[in-house]
Amino acid sequence: MRRTAFSLMITACFLTGCSEPHLEIFPPLDDPALIEKKIAPVDLREDIDAFYFGALERHPDLVGYADIPALEALSSSLKANITKPLTRLEFFRTVGQLTHTFGDGHSMLIWPYQEYERLQETGNKPFPFRVHIDQENQLLIKNNYQTLSGENITAGSRITAINGISAETLIDSMQRYVGGETEYLRKQFVAARFPIYIWAVHDVMNDFTLNLETENGGTYSLAISKNQAWQEIGETEEESRDFYYKNLGNNTAYLHVGHFDIDPDWFEEFIDEAFESYTNTGATSLVVDVRANTGGNTDTALYLSRYLANKPFRMVSKVREKLNSDNRGWFNYKGNAGDIIDTDWDDWIDPMPEGKRFRGEKYVLISPITYSSGIVFASTMKDFSFATLIGQETGGNANQTAQGNLFNLPHSQLRAYITTRMLVRPSGANTPGGIKPDYEVHATQASLQAGEDVELNQALELIRSK
Repeated sequence: MRRTAFSLMITACFLTGCSEPHLEIFPPLDDPALIEKKIAPVDLREDIDAFYFGALERHPDLVGYADIPALEALSSSLKANITKPLTRLEFFRTVGQLTHTFGDGHSMLIWPYQEYERLQETGNKPFPFRVHIDQENQLLIKNNYQTLSGENITAGSRITAINGISAETLIDSMQRYVGGETEYLRKQFVAARFPIYIWAVHDVMNDFTLNLETENGGTYSLAISKNQAWQEIGETEEESRDFYYKNLGNNTAYLHVGHFDIDPDWFEEFIDEAFESYTNTGATSLVVDVRANTGGNTDTALYLSRYLANKPFRMVSKVREKLNSDNRGWFNYKGNAGDIIDTDWDDWIDPMPEGKRFRGEKYVLISPITYSSGIVFASTMKDFSFATLIGQETGGNANQTAQGNLFNLPHSQLRAYITTRMLVRPSGANTPGGIKPDYEVHATQASLQAGEDVELNQALELIRSK
């Protein structure tokens, strides 16, 4: 099934493993009783400072990403508004609002995942529908759903409110708890993890009221219960997987890579098998879909790139790293905490041998939530002209941050993730913004209702025109 865990948000370890405490994503609480505990205001204020100063200590260019005066003002305001003891979840709804002001998808406060997991383990049910947030800020049901008793919701239905709160208010409030360079990117991340954030921010779980728009512009209410078994209709078992390949006909192959956060050995076997299949079937065009790919291990992105490359290449041109007490190395061999280390990246990679690499036309589908090592992959395809890019500009910057440190806030033990590196795209360009497609197309409410895949259709049209 598609993953909704943290691999949708962060780059996995860029050059080292993840066994050290500052690289472990989801450690258990030392004291599970902390989930229920009310924490004193003075301790909560110290945790807000720990989050803010932890970012200043680690981020290689926080001044370039964040509005520092606005960040400091919000931090002071949040501390001033804490007047009574709070649980970890209640406190997250305060301190988590700092996340969006960092302006970086690799710098954030993680939702209280221990509470979320405990609720699910005890039979509670999160929001059951996948959603899409379009350019007009509409909150749309992404697929068709039905229950055994006959209730149904069709793809493209517009949600106008949940529990009486307007969709616009819900989207705006939740994006404040999400990392991302742009508001649009943060909203797309909200859509990708909607069940988590609608619970963490607005306590929606189990039973709630959904207001939907009718075809003639009216609205109706639908009571959603934890006892209902909503099933997604129309998605094949294959399409529910993170990794798959298939033949689209007319000598056209398709490869879906849902993320790069996967065991490299498994991934290499999967990719070898896929490209051997393309050779055996005589494919002359290939569509690689990384629209939902929000990153992972750059080793896996590099391996896929070798099959698409036709000349030596590099994934990045320069790496900038800020040292802190966690990443400065044994006996400070890298340098002192606070030092900035710039390194030119001269590791050029050869493509696969002539008989293995794909020699036909290549198309890569991207979206605003293609992120992290997904962007590194897309920038490699773009800068070396290995493939034609189709979709929408990535919401994250073409020059990506990476390799974060994780640490707990001292009293609440909420977990923070702050980047320590910046990666400059292969061309070395410092142009602001994301990776831009060669052909820009957008999904609409009408295309969702019709079940159309506008990006894939554009690729197939280009292939036919050849």
